[in-house]
Amino acid sequence: MKVTQRIRTSFSANIDSLSGGLNNRRRSSTESLSSHKSSISSSIQSNNNNDGLPNNEDEMFLRLRREAAEVVKKEPILCNVLSRAGLLDPSTLSEANRNNSAYYSSPSIHPNDEGIIRPAKSFEEVISRIVSHRLSSCSGGSQNICPSYLCNLLQKSFASDELEMGHTMSAAVREDAMAVVRRDPAVETLLEAVLFMKGFHSLVLHRAARRAWKPSTNTASNDAEQASNNENGGGIGGQRFVALLLQSQASASFGVDIHPASSIGSGVMIDHASGVVIGETARVGDGTTILHAVTLGGTGKDHGDRHPKIGKDVLIGAGTKILGNITVGDRAKIGAGSVVLRPIPSGATAVGAPAKIIGYTPRGERPGSSVDMNLLGVEPLLGKTTTMTKESSEASLTTADTVQSTASGGSSEEASLDAVPEKEEGEEDVGKEGVPTKTEGDDDEEINDDDDDDDEVTDFGTPAKCRWKPIPSHKNDTMCPFSGSFRHTPKTLTDDSISHAKLRALLIQEGCTEGECVEVFFQLLHATPATSPARQCGCIPLDTFSERFPEVARERTRLDGGTIRALAAGDLRALGMSKKASRRFRSMFTVLDSKRQLMQQQGNGMEARSSSCGGRLPRIPSSGSLSSRDTSIRHSEKEQMSKHLDTHNFREAIAI
Repeated sequence: MKVTQRIRTSFSANIDSLSGGLNNRRRSSTESLSSHKSSISSSIQSNNNNDGLPNNEDEMFLRLRREAAEVVKKEPILCNVLSRAGLLDPSTLSEANRNNSAYYSSPSIHPNDEGIIRPAKSFEEVISRIVSHRLSSCSGGSQNICPSYLCNLLQKSFASDELEMGHTMSAAVREDAMAVVRRDPAVETLLEAVLFMKGFHSLVLHRAARRAWKPSTNTASNDAEQASNNENGGGIGGQRFVALLLQSQASASFGVDIHPASSIGSGVMIDHASGVVIGETARVGDGTTILHAVTLGGTGKDHGDRHPKIGKDVLIGAGTKILGNITVGDRAKIGAGSVVLRPIPSGATAVGAPAKIIGYTPRGERPGSSVDMNLLGVEPLLGKTTTMTKESSEASLTTADTVQSTASGGSSEEASLDAVPEKEEGEEDVGKEGVPTKTEGDDDEEINDDDDDDDEVTDFGTPAKCRWKPIPSHKNDTMCPFSGSFRHTPKTLTDDSISHAKLRALLIQEGCTEGECVEVFFQLLHATPATSPARQCGCIPLDTFSERFPEVARERTRLDGGTIRALAAGDLRALGMSKKASRRFRSMFTVLDSKRQLMQQQGNGMEARSSSCGGRLPRIPSSGSLSSRDTSIRHSEKEQMSKHLDTHNFREAIAI
């Protein structure tokens, strides 16, 4: 009996030791798991409020919670989705919902000690949970990215103070979410935008990938090092492969391919989003709307800056392809299915393949926000109430009551480009009598780039500051956005106006880009009266150029003030242009310089008369004190002026 008792005591001790070992292992495993969870939770809490409580002052966060509470009452099946996002408070749920197996579904993203998904504490945490869960679920449960790690990475990106196009990630994502609510008529609540819109989710992942690609912009000591950082993914500390993994997973899950190095402003909406491609060096401005199947791509295998630069408040229609290192200015509209290969100026509306400019965006309109894909209210390129007729070899113009059509193809009588580029390549405009009509480009055609003009000195014998720069040919350039919009320039206008081609050549000599050239021309053309014959031919009257160029150039180019004033006044000496370069523009500068000298003489004459009168101009007598002779002279002058009132050249006649 004593032996049996000893066996039982030994067996019990063995069982106790075995149980103790198993309990220790379980405790060790539990402590390890709890430590991992606590490390994630502490990292998350560090990116939220310091007190660890929900932010009850954030209106967007409170709005999401209110909308989630309303939805879960009507549609309980969304309880699991909303609880994963951290938008449901367990204390406010009914006992039936709390016992629902969907509410306690496992595994959860951030469970607390009781196994219930804790509520989120901020708007940024809600977005991080939603995007990380959707990306992992759309990837078919792939283990390439741990949902907890991805959620933590997104929140760290939200907490970063790095700026993209002048905005932090938190500020940009908030503007993106509100842009979807304001612009998409199919979205009624903020909750819909953040839960289901894959264009919004793609932007969130891009902004996180960009901060992983290039986490700090202040580490580079010079431009070369900064360029190397961009190319290699941030240099030291750059998480290149993490950024590329986010890009590839977003592309596979959502069908949106945005390179981590591209720059996107705030308040951007990518509607439907399928098939959108944004290249490495592309830039998209604030308030822009991009529809599905849009490509912002390059034109080949060239390295460096090779992708489009989109301005602010731009509307890009579905299926549009914008290729190459070109600019699309602020408030531009690009119609659906367009192919853009040349710069588009600010405030322009362009459609077609290749894209042609058909008119001006109405003043004050923000196309990126209005999302008017019908292109309503576009002001025609040549004016609202003008039409062109070809009555003679001088291409005289008449005014009609009908709205001028600005279709890209034009009529069979209309020429292809604004006459000047084609004339510069040797083509002629033949009049009714079979005699070639001299155009502005003919002067340039007589001058060869290989001529013997001195490119080292100016016409005044001083060293040249501006030497001749060859101009890319515009011959048969059907890709030009102004192709088919204007008539050939008649001889009567060549001496007193400047065409798109000559203005482009002049600005390129001063170092302007193609985008800046088209911006200046487009704005000066808009400043030209619609009734002016020069505008109908795509030319800028020199009076308009001299008056409006300084203001436009300051806004649209990087030219310094001295160069702008010299160009507007036709001052070759101040420009320091070489003989070879100035010969192309000598006739234009001669007219501008003569106008400037005439204005100076008139100003000097006024000063002389003022000084001869003791500093005061003579007093003009009233009509009662005028003699009969003076009265008759005044009446005759009035009759002469009244003859011009019914003509379109009233302003020019008064100036003469």
